Amino acid sequence: MNLRHLVTGAALLILCIMVGCSLAEKRQEIPSPVTHHPLPKPIETSPTPLLGKSITIATGDISGVYFPLGQALASTYGQYGGAFTGTRITKASIENTRLVREKKAELGFATVDAIASEEHALSAEKQPLVPSQLCALTGLYFNYIHIAVTKKSGIHSLKDLTGKRIGMGPIGSGTELSAERILQAAHLTNDTQKHYFSFSQASQALRDGVIDAAIFSSGLPNPDVSSLANDVSLTLISVPESVITELQRQYPYYLKKSIPAKTYAHLQSDIETIAVKNVLITYRDLPTDIAYELTKDFYTYLPELYDAHLAAREIDADQAGKNIYLPLHPGAARYFEEKKQKQAN
Repeated sequence: MNLRHLVTGAALLILCIMVGCSLAEKRQEIPSPVTHHPLPKPIETSPTPLLGKSITIATGDISGVYFPLGQALASTYGQYGGAFTGTRITKASIENTRLVREKKAELGFATVDAIASEEHALSAEKQPLVPSQLCALTGLYFNYIHIAVTKKSGIHSLKDLTGKRIGMGPIGSGTELSAERILQAAHLTNDTQKHYFSFSQASQALRDGVIDAAIFSSGLPNPDVSSLANDVSLTLISVPESVITELQRQYPYYLKKSIPAKTYAHLQSDIETIAVKNVLITYRDLPTDIAYELTKDFYTYLPELYDAHLAAREIDADQAGKNIYLPLHPGAARYFEEKKQKQAN
């Protein structure tokens, strides 16, 4: 091989490397926050209003309940409705309300306390008041507050958290909101060391002794609490009656409920706590026929969500409009009215 061929080959090699690096840099500059689900061939033969529509669902942390339910729901809308679907990993409730309000997602999971907090903050900023941009597609299941500690921690009650290191959930999450309110109602706001972790991070921090307690707001069972209960000597502490009463005085949407002992390994008794409803939200001006079809498919194929998480078994169409704070979207309301009439006939 002569010198000219060597020089030419080297130049081509350098050019290819430069082009490749340039393309790689460009790819790295483009964020990809939405995971798109491949579109299977729709099972329904007749066209539906969802056919070819883009539906993005704002979910939550991958270790929570919103994420697997969002994945399953996206697959349902793609398989049966022919929609182009995507899911978005988020910090959950509060971020989801903002994404849906800004129409960066068609659907999102959120707790009622987070929705109410966001709506109140938004209305306080705007004079005169404007109607909410959010509607509910349906109420879902309840989130239960878990206050998890290890048995060797010596923590037996909420009062014992004084001076302790507590995992509060991610900053800006519904878990953080609930945790702050519980500590405030228990007069512990300034007497604790707060750490802001995702569910999986809080679980590991509790396991490693980095924190003394972790607060989770989640459907039952929470995967990380289940893992902790199996790996370490874990227990949950109850929310006292006085704290529940104070919370309900300020925020009526918090309900007194119990986490059954059978939910997690080694629990000796039911755990008294507070719970708050989850809602599948959308924006107000989503076309009525789309909202109707999304609601209809949700309930028609609800059993397919059961495999994603046991919390889906709590979802009941007859309770869809209760304790949800927001009005139902007109398309969703139409579906529930039709269902009610069919049951009456």
